[in-house]
Amino acid sequence: MVLAYYVSMCALSLLCCTIYFFIKRKYFPFRYATVFILAFLSQFCYVLLAISKDVREALVIYKFLYIGGCFLPLAGLFMILSVCKIELPKWVRFILILLSGATYCLVLSAGYSPLFYKSVDIEFKNGVTVLVKDYGPLHILFYIEIGIFLVLTIFAIVYGWIEKPNASRKNLVMGSFLEITAIIAFFVGRIFTKDIEWMALADLIIEIGFLFIMNNIGLYTVDDMVSSSIFADGGFGYISLDFKKRYLSATDVAKKFIPEIANNHADHYIEDEELRMLLEGWVDEFKENNASQNHTFKNGDTEYYVRVSFLYDGMKKRGYLLEIAKEAINHPVPAPVETNI
Repeated sequence: MVLAYYVSMCALSLLCCTIYFFIKRKYFPFRYATVFILAFLSQFCYVLLAISKDVREALVIYKFLYIGGCFLPLAGLFMILSVCKIELPKWVRFILILLSGATYCLVLSAGYSPLFYKSVDIEFKNGVTVLVKDYGPLHILFYIEIGIFLVLTIFAIVYGWIEKPNASRKNLVMGSFLEITAIIAFFVGRIFTKDIEWMALADLIIEIGFLFIMNNIGLYTVDDMVSSSIFADGGFGYISLDFKKRYLSATDVAKKFIPEIANNHADHYIEDEELRMLLEGWVDEFKENNASQNHTFKNGDTEYYVRVSFLYDGMKKRGYLLEIAKEAINHPVPAPVETNI
């Protein structure tokens, strides 16, 4: 039964990896891939550990398992920082990577030094192999590493919620849920049920949660959505709304043209009543006529032209895109882009 649990988690993790690499990989940098690679590596190691036959074999597998244990929290932190639109200095990123690397070096000492594990043995319980460890004096550094990444991740989510209006509230809530899931699984597995690794389930939930986040994250960076549809021009500003006409994102040029738009939070309706009615009216007219046309409005002494079209994520319609310029907009409307799957 326990082996079936590990095999199921591994198979579902492989499915998540497949979805990422064949559908989502094109749109995201490599650091996003590390979450799925490390999570699957951990799941695969849980299966191998469960069927291992001797201490030496189990210990080698456990060292591979710790690659995920040491580096997956770091990869998750980097992804959450991206969701929160927080840029860390390169030297801070280097220190965090160094911290994970140093901790993993301690893991590699197991079997050769009593620093991380004083001793290890195996037991056979519920049809699977369980590694029995006697922790060494420096094993606490692993918990310190986990604690540091936990605090940084929570801080990033709170900071993003308070200080980053363009950070999606949906994604921040999902990030919080994933962090709570990881915490519960980590402590439950070490305090209550030591014979089964609940982190396997937590890692799978994290993969699914990050797929959800990645399905939405592009919508909150309208610059990327525009550049994938048309050639972005410095004379044009863009505002994106979802199908419920809630604000998603805006380019810097759009915020320059309409300063009031900068005060809005992602996934919320536009706060300025007059501006909201104006934009929603143009969207309603676009929906009714199913055609894009130029609208005009004045902000101060300057007259602007606005055109509404669909917001595309690849070939999928995800909302509305409002183009803003100081002259009539005559170029073709943004078109869907065929993705190479």
